[in-house]
Amino acid sequence: MATIFVIQNQHGHYLGKQQQWLDGRDKRLLFRTTHSDEVANVIFEQSSKDIHLRAQALACELDDNNQPIVKPGPPILSDTPSLFDDETTATADDTAPPASDDDISDT
Repeated sequence: MATIFVIQNQHGHYLGKQQQWLDGRDKRLLFRTTHSDEVANVIFEQSSKDIHLRAQALACELDDNNQPIVKPGPPILSDTPSLFDDETTATADDTAPPASDDDISDT
């Protein structure tokens, strides 16, 4: 079996082919390379964009379908709030009154 490299961050997520972090359940979408210098360059580029990133290259084997054999990481939490969260719903106190024409002065 061939050995390839994938990139994993400090949260257990894997870098995808489109430069986004994935949980690794769909192995077809993972970034992979056979070259150790290429994986080092990609890690350098990613950590230049995000100074808090702690990524590492993982050497892994390929399965019968030529997909990397990796353990799926934890689910990726969305940064966008849910529409059903209590904190995101607007109340009457949160809305600002409409501006009137008296508030605008001609200069």
